[in-house]
Amino acid sequence: MQQIHNGTQQTVSLVIYKQGQLTNADGNVLVSIKDADDGTVLLSSASAVNDPPTGQYSYEITPDITQLNRVIQITWSYSLSGKSTYQNQFAQIVTPYATISDLVDYYRIGAKPSDINYQSEADILMAEQIARTMINNYTNLDFGKRYGSQEIFGSGSDALEMTERMLFIDKVYENTSLVIDYTASPTYNVFGFKVELTPTGKAVRIINDFADVRYDNQVDPTILYYGRFRQNARYTIVGEIGYNYVPQDIKLCSMLLVGDLLSNDAAWRTKYLKKVSLAEVGFELAGGAFNGTGNVIVDGILDQYRNFNIVVV
Repeated sequence: MQQIHNGTQQTVSLVIYKQGQLTNADGNVLVSIKDADDGTVLLSSASAVNDPPTGQYSYEITPDITQLNRVIQITWSYSLSGKSTYQNQFAQIVTPYATISDLVDYYRIGAKPSDINYQSEADILMAEQIARTMINNYTNLDFGKRYGSQEIFGSGSDALEMTERMLFIDKVYENTSLVIDYTASPTYNVFGFKVELTPTGKAVRIINDFADVRYDNQVDPTILYYGRFRQNARYTIVGEIGYNYVPQDIKLCSMLLVGDLLSNDAAWRTKYLKKVSLAEVGFELAGGAFNGTGNVIVDGILDQYRNFNIVVV
């Protein structure tokens, strides 16, 4: 699946064959784009560009479609020899944790193949993708930004701890019933209270200036009041999830892992080789080298972000 960096303009392409030969469509090739998961239409219809070589078409996906992380479905519709047909293509919008320019500057990577420290753009992009995947797997988090929902069970308090950081809330459901909709005008709210995100973005709490607010599930027997997020009730919080920007220490971790992946010893380290002897030099890796990212500095930085009980529905 093609990866597209978020906020960028990216070309996607189509190649048409007929009986093994590159062939032009009968007329225009139309492109439509939608969110592959929820079906939201992002582009209803546009004409693809017929590149000079026969049978090759392209379309420029604009930044308004690539702003949020998601998988998009690109549908190419055309007619060939009088018969209507289509092809579906999928691409993933992702947030790079370190850009090519970041990595080139950090490692002083050469721009020409004749340079001693030369690395191709394709190799750098692949190393960043692998490093990003390693960070996500280790932390159980994604440091990009996407629109989606989280499902959490109430604990009888006036606060609801979430599994992932949120940037804003659009809707709240209680046991599948819509109770708050901030996208409606006027605002729809049958919940009884407004809600807001805490400063960390990791919890949602009610706002009530005229009564006690309980952010634990303890009940005072002298006060007939219980937390608004009811015990064992199921709450779905809909909104924007993630980070407006990649934290600096996550970017640093990405750059360190990319350096490891591009190094000369990366080939044997990925084969679980524990002990290596090279002529008169030999070394042995510690047992924990294969339990994390393989870099003790990176593991130490990422430990503060690890989410052990993440459940995203």
